[in-house]
Amino acid sequence: MLDLIRDMLTSPGSPADTYGWGAALLAHAFIGVILTALIRWIAGAWRGATITTGGYLLLWEGAQVAFFGGGIPDGLVDAAAVACGAVVAAGAWRNRGGAAAAALALLAVIGIAGVRNRR
Repeated sequence: MLDLIRDMLTSPGSPADTYGWGAALLAHAFIGVILTALIRWIAGAWRGATITTGGYLLLWEGAQVAFFGGGIPDGLVDAAAVACGAVVAAGAWRNRGGAAAAALALLAVIGIAGVRNRR
């Protein structure tokens, strides 16, 4: 598993095909869900979502841009998907369906735009 994580960190990029890109978008959203779920136990739901979003953007995407040739636009799309997942998780735990629905709607808009861009 650590080899997979290292490979993902050191080989940034965006899949060219629609299926791969959509799968990567949803995978990033679920990274946000998982990290928020873990951090929530210590920091609370919304603070956990904030820590997840900021930490992912600065640490992971920042490292990809600074050290491994990652692109800023791709990193921002990935970070937005992580943020959407974080809001979905926090909204679910805090019983804020509107926030979760808005995050899912934004994720859908990003997904539609990304797929159209690859056709």
